Amino acid sequence: MRNSPFFDEIEHVEVPWGERVAPCPVFYYDAMSFSIYLLASTERVREILPSPRLHPYRVSPRNCIVSIVAFEYRDSDIGPYDEVSISVPVTLDKPSPLFTGVLRSVPGVAKVYIHHLPVTTEIARDLGVEFAGYPKFLADIDIDKEGEWVSCDLRADGQHILKLTGRKLQTRPAPRSYTHPITFRNEYLLRCEMITSESEEAVSRDRSDVRLELGDHPIAQELRGLDLGRILAYRYCPHFQAILTPVFESFPER
Repeated sequence: MRNSPFFDEIEHVEVPWGERVAPCPVFYYDAMSFSIYLLASTERVREILPSPRLHPYRVSPRNCIVSIVAFEYRDSDIGPYDEVSISVPVTLDKPSPLFTGVLRSVPGVAKVYIHHLPVTTEIARDLGVEFAGYPKFLADIDIDKEGEWVSCDLRADGQHILKLTGRKLQTRPAPRSYTHPITFRNEYLLRCEMITSESEEAVSRDRSDVRLELGDHPIAQELRGLDLGRILAYRYCPHFQAILTPVFESFPER
């Protein structure tokens, strides 16, 4: 996987980082993800956003979207690790039109505010926190791919956060895609870019293809407090490659 043309001709350097070095950008040579997109209360979601400049997608006058994505990074510059993203798709400064993400396409490159980002290795945590302000913390993430289902069980501090389970669907070719993860540090919004290779994926709006169970951890209680509603979509991508850039832009929070 490391000799893929997806990474050709891209300058890939090692940056001094304490007693170690950090790869820049970070290459992900072999990865898998599956995700769920849910309706949530716009009023409640605004309470967890760090800046009034961030606007959640307006699916309806009262509802927006919250996404939960499980990642299995089987091979990367910083080794194998698992990760769960709890995030809010957003626009910057200007609210989106109604029905964005449902009947209307996403405006420009998708921006996602990363609210929680548990990971399974110290290097993934430390690199993300120090270089880009990602809200990473160590957690126990168990990804099971046996049978016709794939599942991710997330626990931290001896408590259950969530379990996400999705069906292994028949995939189709998907084009290269781009996402701008947004984080918050020292009163600034920070923006990176995740470039995802051409891949095979499936998207379903059948609620029987995916289920989410929330536990007793404070993060689970926080998710309940967002008034999560019906499932909008489920996405399954059994293999992809990606490039994650360092922070390339910052914005004052106000």
